[in-house]
Amino acid sequence: MKHRVGLRARTDFRVIAKNGGFVSHCRGIEISSSGIIVDRGREAPSQPLLMRLEMQLPERLRPLRALARPIWVRGTQQALKFVRISDVDRLTLAEHLDLLNLRGVALC
Repeated sequence: MKHRVGLRARTDFRVIAKNGGFVSHCRGIEISSSGIIVDRGREAPSQPLLMRLEMQLPERLRPLRALARPIWVRGTQQALKFVRISDVDRLTLAEHLDLLNLRGVALC
């Protein structure tokens, strides 16, 4: 059974994940309007309940902010589901997906 909602696409942009006092610099490698897969560059430490994300899309000056919870970890990659994100930032993610589609990136 698939649990995905909405379109998703491969991408590459900087993500800062904050867990209390710990800050991780990651790469966003797959995105949808409901979540993100990040590559942490190393194995993920213990799973926090919630993480604050700052996502720096290449076409935006201001980072998008979201509160997310971990879904799974596979090696250096980690999937996160957005728990709280503003409507404006969610729309910006949808626009990012549209731009990727216009550039020829396949949407799933």
